[in-house]
Amino acid sequence: MTVAIILITFAAVSCGGNKNSPTAETSTQPEPEEFHADNDIAMTIRSIADAIKVGEPLDSAEYDYLGVLTDGQGTPLYTDVQGAPGEWVVDVIDKGSVTIRNIYLGDLLPDDLRHYILQSLNMDEAHPLEFEAHDAVNDDDTQITVYDLRGGFLRFEIRAGIAPNGLEGPLLTIILSSEPPVGTKIS
Repeated sequence: MTVAIILITFAAVSCGGNKNSPTAETSTQPEPEEFHADNDIAMTIRSIADAIKVGEPLDSAEYDYLGVLTDGQGTPLYTDVQGAPGEWVVDVIDKGSVTIRNIYLGDLLPDDLRHYILQSLNMDEAHPLEFEAHDAVNDDDTQITVYDLRGGFLRFEIRAGIAPNGLEGPLLTIILSSEPPVGTKIS
């Protein structure tokens, strides 16, 4: 019996594996970190737009959010100047309007994002509403485009921003509202 226990112990120790094997070495190297999240900005905007169209009062408990928003593939919409996934704030202003904005500067491509959002809403990007800037938004560095949601309005404000270290990047504010923004001409 003792000989059998010794043989089993010896076999277990000798079969423990070679610590110098290639698989042991590669398994200790860290894998590159890949970020994935399921907070798709298009789904968020569609949900808010649908609520506005049917006259449902917007509730901050349901829509307020601080974190990373993604494209349809789970990839962050931008990387901030420090190399982290870019964060966004979704903020219910009142029962009929919401703002969505990026917090930090980074490599955001606002025109591509606008195209993605409009495509997800099945909207024609080529026909925005006419908008006249007024004192509150009269800024040469701000590009404003307004779209009719047929029951609400979608406004994109793109501003150039500069970080304290001198890096430049766009700041995007998306506003969904039940009322047209001041300065919008509706035909």
